[in-house]
Amino acid sequence: MDGRKLSEGRKCAVKIFDSQANLLIRNSDLRSYTAVWYTSSPVNPCNKTYSYCGSACRAQNNAVVDTSSRFSYGGTDKVRIQLYYEVFCPHCRTFDTVQFRPVVEKLSPYLDINTYPYGNAETYENNGQSIFKCQHGPTECYGNKLHACALDLIQNQTTALVYNTCMMEYSQSDRGSDDSAADRCGASMGIDSTPIKQCAKGNKGTELLKYYGVESKKANFKHVPYILINGVVNDGKNFMKDVCAAFSTPPPPCVNVF
Repeated sequence: MDGRKLSEGRKCAVKIFDSQANLLIRNSDLRSYTAVWYTSSPVNPCNKTYSYCGSACRAQNNAVVDTSSRFSYGGTDKVRIQLYYEVFCPHCRTFDTVQFRPVVEKLSPYLDINTYPYGNAETYENNGQSIFKCQHGPTECYGNKLHACALDLIQNQTTALVYNTCMMEYSQSDRGSDDSAADRCGASMGIDSTPIKQCAKGNKGTELLKYYGVESKKANFKHVPYILINGVVNDGKNFMKDVCAAFSTPPPPCVNVF
């Protein structure tokens, strides 16, 4: 995506940042651009296979990030990805950092991504108020709300995905996806975390989590992460390859995947 010509004869303007989100390169050309953030932390050596969060789960893992805006290329339809997860599930964090993030990093201009931060939670109504019971406790419900609010408030959808990925990194203190992670990721990406935290603590966060609960129940999954590629369930073990295989005409980043 470094200025190469697309089939429509346009170029893609590129911005590349270092780990402190300092602008290193800018190729400002036309309307489309790719913004890339890099962070790093050690890869978890203990996770050899991917499993799922059902009634109970444990695990650990790593970090790195990238994002891009969307544009149309060469007439190939975008591949649709749906990811259902909960923020403290170790297997969700592992999938997100090891498999999901590289796909977002390389392919987001070619994808239609929808994520649902709710997981195995339950919603109850009590005297007109929505009450949530999350698998990993009340703090996970708050973390899910942080993710929901980020998706709602951050204008660029891909940037919101990157922000949420950042909050799930294993380099974060405790289990991540808390106020500290929100502040840390906001500082590194130039995002004001205050409105996101306020949203998560208020009625809007409750409304958003309730919405994601409704959408998650429609999917009728039994475990998380629950991953769909063009509506087909995926085990997440070879996510990049499987996403690339879903294109009728694979985009340039998929060329060396097979």
